[in-house]
Amino acid sequence: MNRSWRWLLLLSGMLWGCAAAQAPGVGLRTEAVNLNDAGYHYYLQGRWSLAQGKFAQALAYNRLIDHRAGIAANLNNLGAIALGQGEWGEAETYLKEALRINRDQGDPAGICETLNNLGAAYLAQGRLGEAQETFQEALGQAQSLPPGPLWALTLTHLGDAALSRQEYTQAWDYYSQALEQDRSRKDRRGLAVRRERLGRTLLEQGNYLAALPYLHEALWEFRQLEDTGGIVDALNSLTRLALAQGDKEGARLYGERLLKLYQARGQDQEAEKLQALLRARGLPYK
Repeated sequence: MNRSWRWLLLLSGMLWGCAAAQAPGVGLRTEAVNLNDAGYHYYLQGRWSLAQGKFAQALAYNRLIDHRAGIAANLNNLGAIALGQGEWGEAETYLKEALRINRDQGDPAGICETLNNLGAAYLAQGRLGEAQETFQEALGQAQSLPPGPLWALTLTHLGDAALSRQEYTQAWDYYSQALEQDRSRKDRRGLAVRRERLGRTLLEQGNYLAALPYLHEALWEFRQLEDTGGIVDALNSLTRLALAQGDKEGARLYGERLLKLYQARGQDQEAEKLQALLRARGLPYK
């Protein structure tokens, strides 16, 4: 999602700076960029309904002027929100249209990012074969680009697919490769994402003591970055870790914070699952 927003903003700035007067459509294109920019920041804050509205309005403007790259970016962003809310069919509709446009445009970065989101939608539904195939195609696109965050993102998703198959060694290898790329770029958010995934892998293996520092470091960094998506992932893993250790107080504290974030982001399905889990463990929540 981040790349789409930055790319669209950069494109608008280049066109604005090169023209002495606005050409037809440039005003709408600039307005679409501003809307997408606002939507991106709402997304990071966890205010998904507001973000969704901004992305949808940007999409309408880009369709009016047939700005294909902008349309693809807006569709990808809307697909990412639908994915987070568990609206699989809606997410696939947005993402498949974005993918068609990116293929027509010959944009390997756009193709890679959209494939990653589409693969994540398949993975969330348990469609492991389709997810694996989609992530492998995304990796091929990433490898055609200069080293950057998309390669690390794709490796992470391949790790997620391996983790879902309980192939822990392979998952650890993918996450570790992505972590090395983060270190070489000094990417703070990337490092936090990969630490959370490594902690999650250790948690799945029952290595609770080793998992804890990875998850604590990730949570601290996500909070510094004000990245609600990362905070949600870290709190989810920490809640599960506390439950596995029989730490009811820790599970309650982490779970309450996580529940508030789910509710703020409109992730109703995840909120209901968490509430049911806490009740089943005899944990009251506010």
